[in-house]
Amino acid sequence: MQSFDLTYSAFLFPAIPLMMLTFGNRWISISTLIRKMHAEFIDKKKSSNEKSAKKFLSQIKVLNKRLRYVKLMQFFSGLSFLCNLITIMAGTFNLYVGLLFFSMALFFFSIAIFLFLLEINISSNALKTHLQDLEEIRDSSKKI
Repeated sequence: MQSFDLTYSAFLFPAIPLMMLTFGNRWISISTLIRKMHAEFIDKKKSSNEKSAKKFLSQIKVLNKRLRYVKLMQFFSGLSFLCNLITIMAGTFNLYVGLLFFSMALFFFSIAIFLFLLEINISSNALKTHLQDLEEIRDSSKKI
């Protein structure tokens, strides 16, 4: 514990808001996509047994999962930021309490980053699905 210094929390201090900004941008892009899909689905008034409607519904499931992950990423980043602030305040009086809250901040931030990696994996798989659709269209146009 003798090697713990409050400058460690200063290293983490700018990283958390930057990640929260990244997570917020992901939230905005997902919500924009959902609104676009909603408008497209409602305007075309697709019945739920059409092939394209089934594809929309499967995309909605994926987007729901991504939204949950982004919301959890924001939550754990917020907890991490709060713990980091408490580290700075409490660490000036008691280094042990500061170290405890710094450890909690690192733990919560690690969870947020892990969720970020999961969400990136899900979005990458969704993009692969779109690319496969485009390849199918390309392959069918070559046959003609």
